[in-house]
Amino acid sequence: MCYQPEASGSVMLSPPRRGRLDRTEELTPLPRDALLWSRAEGYTLELGGQLRQVSVRYQVYGRLNPERDNAILIFHALSGSAHLAGRYSNAVWARLSPGEQAFGREGWWNTMVGPGKLFDTDRYFVICANHLGSCYGSTGPLTRDLASGRRYGPEFPAVTVRDLARVQARLLDRLGLNQAVLVGGSLGGMVALEFALLFPARSRQLLLLAAPGRHGPWARAWNRLAREAIRQDSAYQAGRYREQPDGLALARTIAMLSYRAPASFELRWGAEPLAGEHYLLRQGEKFLERFDANSYLVLSAAMDTHDVGRDRGGLKKALRQLRLPMLFVGIDTDILYPAAEIEELARWAGADFALLRSPHGHDAFLIETQQVAQRLAPYLGTAE
Repeated sequence: MCYQPEASGSVMLSPPRRGRLDRTEELTPLPRDALLWSRAEGYTLELGGQLRQVSVRYQVYGRLNPERDNAILIFHALSGSAHLAGRYSNAVWARLSPGEQAFGREGWWNTMVGPGKLFDTDRYFVICANHLGSCYGSTGPLTRDLASGRRYGPEFPAVTVRDLARVQARLLDRLGLNQAVLVGGSLGGMVALEFALLFPARSRQLLLLAAPGRHGPWARAWNRLAREAIRQDSAYQAGRYREQPDGLALARTIAMLSYRAPASFELRWGAEPLAGEHYLLRQGEKFLERFDANSYLVLSAAMDTHDVGRDRGGLKKALRQLRLPMLFVGIDTDILYPAAEIEELARWAGADFALLRSPHGHDAFLIETQQVAQRLAPYLGTAE
């Protein structure tokens, strides 16, 4: 069973407070749930699907200042969660679902968020919300359909990156925030870019890491292979499985190859290649404990809808609409979204461009945290 907030569907937001935070509080994040669309409202998705009710799981760090203009909204990647930073207390941990526990006690960008870190919680109010369609507390395939009483499963409607951005904007509404600095990598960067185009008045600054303006044929091919690995597993049972199908593990290993680079494997396993193969297989097995196959299909397909030029006159024309301080970061060994592609995107948008140098490929934005901090620090807060 997932974590249950003190009041179901409520937004539990502490009032602004001056001064430095208690360090114990900062290290013990609290999952929160926000009801964004009630059953009386419903939510119509971009492709026409209907959700009777939408809620999101989110976590916050730091405090809003009296002006309420110090918010940073960080968007996670495909298999990420709202657990951005900090370490869960025993009390919170005991109330998490098995999948959330398997994700880990510590947040996925723990070295970047906190007092004195890049996203300094003595200065900023940092928000991270689980994407619509995911399996870490937000409305998704694991959610029970109010009409049928059973989990949506494979019947969860198709979503797009624009849907994900609109949900995050609705969360800002619920939090009473007009604007935020936008930060995201990979899928999170795609959502951040769409947010900036959909809601320009609400976007103070855009910091984009290893994310394209369009999910092209190369990236889509990787996603298709991963989805086929799930669907062609007989244990998938047309999406009504009782246990996660092994195809999800294979999907993860396929994806991980696209997230890394040959140099990374050579450095780590050049002397013992078999160990690299075993590493991938172990990562796939671990993924079965912490993710959901239907959620993977939903979010993977959502990524393939990503094209900011759609209905905006093409990619260049769309990017030229952006009028805010921007930094786009590419990675020199990224085979999924090559640095040259991100640099071209930055040029069309009129954004600054920075390059991460790493042997680790696409995942370098999560691994090379010192470099990321060095690239982002000069830009963060320049919109103030």
